[in-house]
Amino acid sequence: MVKMDMNEDLESRVEALRREFGELLSDEVLRKMALDEGGFSMATVKKIADFTDKEEVSAVVKVTKINETKTFQKRTGGQGKVRNLNVEDESGTCRLTLWDEDVDLPENLDIKVGTQLKLTDCYTKQTDFGLDVSKGRKGKIELE
Repeated sequence: MVKMDMNEDLESRVEALRREFGELLSDEVLRKMALDEGGFSMATVKKIADFTDKEEVSAVVKVTKINETKTFQKRTGGQGKVRNLNVEDESGTCRLTLWDEDVDLPENLDIKVGTQLKLTDCYTKQTDFGLDVSKGRKGKIELE
């Protein structure tokens, strides 16, 4: 497996794979191979305005507000925690919802208003408050 340099252009790697495999593989398959080789997300990188309900997405967003942590009673029993961050990109805004062990992420990563975050393999959900994004089981939230 070839490891891609983070600075290497994805399109140049796709082109190299195209030369290697000729017309045996579609551009979509070549792109997935390049992403997989580089250890990158398989979720589509999107702008907030393009998010839809119940999809896996990756995006770069800026924090515009950090709300307080709230506690609640889970339906299954026990106490849960939730915290929302308002985020934006040039196309729109949404809420980034942090659950339970992730509610301390702003303090642990020194996230402040204006901080850029890289969301990888996160999950979208339409709620009564609009479209929310959360880390889900396999997602990542990192400083950009």
